[in-house]
Amino acid sequence: MSTNRFKLLRLDAAGREELSRSEEQLRVTARQQEAVAHLGQQALAGAPAAELIDAAVALAARVLEVELGSVFELRPESRTLRLRAGVGWQAGAVGRTVIPADPDSHAGYVLCAAGPVVVEDLSTDPRFGSSPLLAGHRVVSSLSVLVQGRGRPFGILGAHATRRREFTIHDTHFMQAVANVLATALDRARGEEKLRRSEEYFRSLIENASDIVTVVGENGVFQYASPSVQRVLGYAASELLERNAFDFVHPQDIAVVAEALARAIQHPATPQSAQFRFRARDGTWRLLEAVGQARAEHGSSARLIVNARDVTERRRQERALRESKERLRTVVSGAPLVLFALDGQGVFTMVEGRGLEALGVRAAMLVGRSAFDLYADFPQALADVRRALAGETFSSTVEVLGVVFETWYSPVRDSDGTVAGVIGVGTDITERRRAEEALRRSEESHRALVQHASYAIYRSSLEGRFLSVNPALVAMLGYESADQLLAVDMPTDVYEDAAERTRLLARFSDRDAVIDGVEVKWKRRDGQRILVRLAGRAVRRSDGTIECFETIAQDVTERRALEEQLRQSQKLEAIGQLTGGIAHDFNNLLTIILANAQLLTKAIPATLEDAHADLRDVTAAALRGRVMVKELLGFARRSSLELQPVQLGGLVSDLSGFLRRILPADVEIVVYGGLDLPDIRCDVHAAEQILFNLATNARDAMPNGGVLRIETSRVHLSEEQRAGCGAQSAGDHVCLAVEDTGVGMDADTRARMFEPFFTTKEKGKGTGLGLATVYGLVKQHGGGLEVDSQIGKGTRFRIYFPLATERAAPQRPHADEPEPQGGSETILVVEDDDQLRRSAKRVLEEAGYQVLTAADGLEALEALRHSPGVRLVFSDLVMPRLGGRALYDAARREGRTVPFLFASGYSSDPNRSSGLDPAVALLHKPWTERDLLKRLRDILD
Repeated sequence: MSTNRFKLLRLDAAGREELSRSEEQLRVTARQQEAVAHLGQQALAGAPAAELIDAAVALAARVLEVELGSVFELRPESRTLRLRAGVGWQAGAVGRTVIPADPDSHAGYVLCAAGPVVVEDLSTDPRFGSSPLLAGHRVVSSLSVLVQGRGRPFGILGAHATRRREFTIHDTHFMQAVANVLATALDRARGEEKLRRSEEYFRSLIENASDIVTVVGENGVFQYASPSVQRVLGYAASELLERNAFDFVHPQDIAVVAEALARAIQHPATPQSAQFRFRARDGTWRLLEAVGQARAEHGSSARLIVNARDVTERRRQERALRESKERLRTVVSGAPLVLFALDGQGVFTMVEGRGLEALGVRAAMLVGRSAFDLYADFPQALADVRRALAGETFSSTVEVLGVVFETWYSPVRDSDGTVAGVIGVGTDITERRRAEEALRRSEESHRALVQHASYAIYRSSLEGRFLSVNPALVAMLGYESADQLLAVDMPTDVYEDAAERTRLLARFSDRDAVIDGVEVKWKRRDGQRILVRLAGRAVRRSDGTIECFETIAQDVTERRALEEQLRQSQKLEAIGQLTGGIAHDFNNLLTIILANAQLLTKAIPATLEDAHADLRDVTAAALRGRVMVKELLGFARRSSLELQPVQLGGLVSDLSGFLRRILPADVEIVVYGGLDLPDIRCDVHAAEQILFNLATNARDAMPNGGVLRIETSRVHLSEEQRAGCGAQSAGDHVCLAVEDTGVGMDADTRARMFEPFFTTKEKGKGTGLGLATVYGLVKQHGGGLEVDSQIGKGTRFRIYFPLATERAAPQRPHADEPEPQGGSETILVVEDDDQLRRSAKRVLEEAGYQVLTAADGLEALEALRHSPGVRLVFSDLVMPRLGGRALYDAARREGRTVPFLFASGYSSDPNRSSGLDPAVALLHKPWTERDLLKRLRDILD
């Protein structure tokens, strides 16, 4: 029997210390694991990313017992790091501090490291350069790990101590674990955000798509409809739910839709397509192109997801394109050209054009035959075909069977760039070639005519002396003989600026250089300056040096002045056209505003005085807009004037009181009137507008007050005076003179004062249309206009009106007009503008009339055919499909005698411009309720 002996070991001091360290390390490790677990629970609970990042930083700093903790977020686009979260940093540093991620920096080193980066002493670590941010916070030791996401690193998690310390392997494991938890949570947050955005994206696609997306049961009942159904068909999505799709399908297309539905149910994985007509909410049939696929869920019936697109307009455009192609083919077949196409082997696939007649062949004789066979006897033509099939685009002149063609070749390429064929156009230039040859012979036989040319031709030396000149140059420069001109020095005696000739000669540094169309300033013998257009070349010796210059010179001084006048005229004409178009559209808008304001005035109780005042302001503003439109049209010279005999002196007297009200009190108005002045031929409203604009212009020129003088007198214009003021004819006129004592105008302002939109007032104070309107109206009257003005001496306008051939009728006081009466007749309103059509309908119905409406002439014809009780047609003149004039003609051809009242937003006389019978009634837009009802009763009664 043996005895077990136990030996008791006594730990010395070193052993006890080691045991104590081990126990302490176990406690630290347990605390670290507990912290990581707590962070993981927060992540699993779905804590927000910002909250989780802050928790991770605080946890790392607390567990590792360091003064600073940080998470730097990587910004790859700028290769920088932003302090996203932190503990212990200076105030304001978190969220704002950005550091570079350069490879030689501490942060850049961590980003590239394979594992945690431990720094024992930041100031002596040789692995990277200095780290100003950490050093600025007195960091000595540091532990940093990469927060690595699935796609890219999120950033760096760091723990930093301001005293030297050693980070253990357990510390690095702890930091890595915290970084892993943080990376996993951030990846999940990114994925959830991406999924949310994806769902929102696809929901937005469906809700905002132009196509209609619907879900239909196998019984054809709508279970879902996207919002686009309202944009396309006019239905709210809720209106289609639980409704059967076949209730909306055109009866002739029900079989097509039913067959497609059955195929989709039988073959769930295969999309099925169909085209059918679907009734829109407004009753029209829209052609839909639909693709559907069945989805069968376990235990439930199949459902179809259908995408439908409105192709009504596309089909209409395709029909129009086919018709256009047919018209083009008809035009090509009759054109004096040859259009052809070759395939990749040079075989004709298409030949069209009347140019074939010159060759004596027909298109059928060439299509399907090889160009290499047909052109066997024409080497140049064969060479051109080979160049084109090789991929070259070019033009060439070739003679075939005695006919000369100028032919353009262009290769046709497949999607991969290989040449699949050639298209070309040949033009018969036989006659042109003959004419060119005849011209060449004529030029050769008449070289002597150079001496009699109307333009100047000369040769000059490099030093600037004339070597030879023709008589035209002698006359252009004002010398008495060619010998006198040959003695002058070009730089000093001909060129206004000698440096200009030096710059011109510099252009001939290139051996092949020529000048063409260069304009220079010359001076005549008497010192008069002229603008000369030069074209020439340098004649060179065999060694390349310049021997002399051959030049053609043309005096374009007068031409440039005329061109400048033409440009100004074209600019005014272009602005006038634009203004006329805008005014036409504005008339439609004003009509809608006036009509609806008057309807609202009737509908609102009289007790609502404020509302009625507001409506009166709207009506007044619209009427002012009507006046402004007339002013615009007057400036554009597109308004029609009612010219009649007018006593100008009486008109000025009548307006003097009105001018007194619009001019400030410190402006004195003095009116002089000639006795027994003859009547003038003018438009009263236009004359009032001229006087009003001139008075307004004078008021603005006298900000501190002054005197405005208005005088009428009889004058006789000589032919020279007529040309100076721009009147159409000489002889007796009545002059309207408007003079102020204002600031006056300088020469630059006087040169531009009639330009549209030119104003000397500050921004927002003037339109620049006042004087432009005056100028346009005076020209429409055939009158003349003179202006005298100097700075500080005021301005005087003189307007010359032509005399009338008959006396003006005496003015009668206007009696109060009775309110227009309504009626019970049936009126057909034809107007393509929806808002204006509705407004007219409301106005007429309020007056008791029975109203039918049509959007164009075609609808109006149908309404006339089915509604024999129509007593009057109120129609716009300009409409799509069938305009008012065509509607009138068609109705008369069908034997309908119903009267017409036309409306027009154009200012010119539509009856004249459209060829309509002048006896047909016309109402100008913008019209008011009174205007419309009065004209209707005048016609019906």
